Amino acid sequence: MRIAAIDVGSNSIHMVIAEADVNGGITTLWRMKEMVGLGKSSFPGHAISRDAIERATATMSRFVQAAQQRQCEKIVAVATAAVREASNGGDFVDRLERQFNIEVRVISGREEARMIYLGVRQTCPLTHGPHLIIDIGGGSVEFIVADSKKALLLESRKLGAARMTALHVKSDPIDSEDHAALRAHYEKDLAGLVDEILALKPQKVIGTSGTLENIAMLCSADRPDADGNGESKPAVIERPTFDRLLAQLLRSGAKQRAQMPGLDEGRRDQIVAGAVLVEEIFRRLKPRRIEMCKSALREGILVDYLSRHLPDLAIRQQVPNPRLRSVIALARRCSWHRSHSEQVARICMRLFDETRAIHGLGTPERELIEYAALLHDIGWHIARTSHHKHSMYLIQNGDLKNFTDEEIEIIANIARYHRKSPPKAKHANYANLSPRGKEIVRVGAALLRLADGLDRSHSSIVRDLKCRNGGKELKCVLHAKWDAQLEVWAASRKSEMFEKVFKRPITFEVSR
Repeated sequence: MRIAAIDVGSNSIHMVIAEADVNGGITTLWRMKEMVGLGKSSFPGHAISRDAIERATATMSRFVQAAQQRQCEKIVAVATAAVREASNGGDFVDRLERQFNIEVRVISGREEARMIYLGVRQTCPLTHGPHLIIDIGGGSVEFIVADSKKALLLESRKLGAARMTALHVKSDPIDSEDHAALRAHYEKDLAGLVDEILALKPQKVIGTSGTLENIAMLCSADRPDADGNGESKPAVIERPTFDRLLAQLLRSGAKQRAQMPGLDEGRRDQIVAGAVLVEEIFRRLKPRRIEMCKSALREGILVDYLSRHLPDLAIRQQVPNPRLRSVIALARRCSWHRSHSEQVARICMRLFDETRAIHGLGTPERELIEYAALLHDIGWHIARTSHHKHSMYLIQNGDLKNFTDEEIEIIANIARYHRKSPPKAKHANYANLSPRGKEIVRVGAALLRLADGLDRSHSSIVRDLKCRNGGKELKCVLHAKWDAQLEVWAASRKSEMFEKVFKRPITFEVSR
């Protein structure tokens, strides 16, 4: 399964496209990122500017198109601080959902921290005790203390680089007054949290997100990119190198920062606020270094989605046919009686094959009748009374993939007529079908009624069957595991529609 995860962040919009296997393994195929700056206006003004919305919408258009071109079957998107705090955030999300037909979930700070943990855990070993994970975003900063099994602390604070820049950085280069205001804000907000983190005794600090990645790149500007074996060195932020970088950033103006290699253009105004926070982390928590991890929220989005859809991936491995897979997925969502439904479908297909010379339908029609047989009882998920009509409704509205509208209507009508009244011209759903569709429904429903009767006990007694066409009548010989009189009785009671459609009576005989 190929999935795209989109993180609509306060600074940038990220997308990662990955392929997932049945065991939940993820292989990253493509990454895309564009600086949009939703938080640049939303944090001081509590509303996303029209220009930022237009930039973000254009970016989403390119990302969705890229995901579709790369044959992604699912696009999962979340939005974070800038959107959840903006007065027009709901309007923005509604526009994205209407324009691109995808759901954009606005997540809380704690949920963001949880997903970041899932993403980091996917690629970074969190062994030998708990680790502290820090993600500096535009609007919020997530602090996670966790090991490879669980998160011990999930905390989100409104200390993102874009937000803090808007609140406190009015000078360029930053003057001593703005610098002091930044530090005072960090000290006040982190006071209790630092004690909680230290009490959990993290063994290592792991950094993720664009701000920390940019700082790590600036710190490693003079460092060789590879070790002696040609391997790329992992990005790190070490205290001595960082102290020199911080001094340089505090002296620099926007023009000087724009020349720094590795610094994103969209972060040159807010990198100072981010760096001052890193200084506070080094001062208060005293780590020797911060090791960078490339995985972050978007990878966590993938892991979280897959953790809830592993059964769907298992179906993909077991059922390569995408149409049948969609049918089974709907049946599972409706808590189907699997053994009965599969037995009825199997008998229905044997009846179809044995009577092909009479009804004259082919393989495409056979497939639709089989799917209707698999879904004929899903209406029980709503209620026992009129469950055949409920089955029809669920099939019509069950989001079946890779079917035309009429194919879905044919399947729904066959399931609807597996009991009670036969098709009638006054029934609107049946009347709206094409002549070919009506014929498939009549034949399919007639066969499905018999097949349903031949599993009256829901015990899969009938192993196989053969039909002998005598011209004026049809004899169905059943091969059964044991006594099948209940099945014969039920099928005989359901044979009226078959005899009308096939224009001949049918009798049943049991062969042991």
